[in-house]
Amino acid sequence: MLPNGFQDKIIYACSILLSRLINRGKDPQEMDFNTILILRQDEIGDLCYSTPIFELLRLRYPKAKISLWCRPFAISLVQNDPNLNTVFSAKKDLENKYDLIVDLRGGWKGIKYALFHQPKFRLERGMVRLKNKRKGQHPHEMQTSFEIIQEILKPETILPDPKIYCSDEDKSQSINFIENYQLKHFAIFHAGARRVLRMWPGDRFAELAIHLKKQYGFDIVFIGDKNDIAAINSIRNLIPFTTFSTAGELSLSALAAFTKNASLYVGNESGPLHIAALSNIPCLGLYGPGEPNVFYPYGKKSAVLHHILPCNPCNQIHCVHPENPCIGRITIEEVNEKIIMLMNH
Repeated sequence: MLPNGFQDKIIYACSILLSRLINRGKDPQEMDFNTILILRQDEIGDLCYSTPIFELLRLRYPKAKISLWCRPFAISLVQNDPNLNTVFSAKKDLENKYDLIVDLRGGWKGIKYALFHQPKFRLERGMVRLKNKRKGQHPHEMQTSFEIIQEILKPETILPDPKIYCSDEDKSQSINFIENYQLKHFAIFHAGARRVLRMWPGDRFAELAIHLKKQYGFDIVFIGDKNDIAAINSIRNLIPFTTFSTAGELSLSALAAFTKNASLYVGNESGPLHIAALSNIPCLGLYGPGEPNVFYPYGKKSAVLHHILPCNPCNQIHCVHPENPCIGRITIEEVNEKIIMLMNH
């Protein structure tokens, strides 16, 4: 099997060549696009930071039918976005052809579709990543997505803030949970992550919960999906007062509505962290092997703790410091100091 980095280079090279084939001799500023397909076949955080692109495409082509092809679990996060006409995950829901394809992620699935259903114009991330690499840069994912579509935008276009749109049902679910448990001032903890090396030790979450209860009087609410319930309960058992959990109960869009009501969010590098950051609440991200800056939470009320070791970035599976991984080097004292800063901001 080829190393991931080499696989990415092959994918990007093929993607660049395909776009050059499709786009040669065309000026997108002189073209009109009635049907637009956006591909975002990756994680929750990526989708959060793609929402400004949806908005810019809608402003640029107000009458176009804009479709998003994403992964199944992410649909609920953007299904209420007014800038999108359709959101789907199944290949069968693709139309036969689109005027414009915007591939924000890059992958064989998108390359194959564009090759056999060639649009009038295609935008992709391979060339953007190549240009930034030559400059020694790897900007935040939101900036990368912006650069992908700049070729079709007006020169004066400004990147808007990311937004998650919640339905009335989402807001109702959030309010019902808060009222059922009589929550007033509460902190949200997300102790899960896609990789073990991204997970801050559970006993430290428990210690932090005790401190926040004493210092601020916060109730503590854990979030996650149904797969996180056992791990969450093991942490809750270490806390000598009643805590709460929404694990497995809220959709992603309902979670976005819920986080808006919190006084603080603390969590590992993961999708819910970015949802919380977009909710404009004090938000602290705990980072382990993740690449610096590229996926830090966006927003003036967001902060990170990240011990960047010489081995960073890594494959997030095999640690060269298993006895003391980077996520484990974040201390309770550091977290408390950051929280003070956020609460006083």
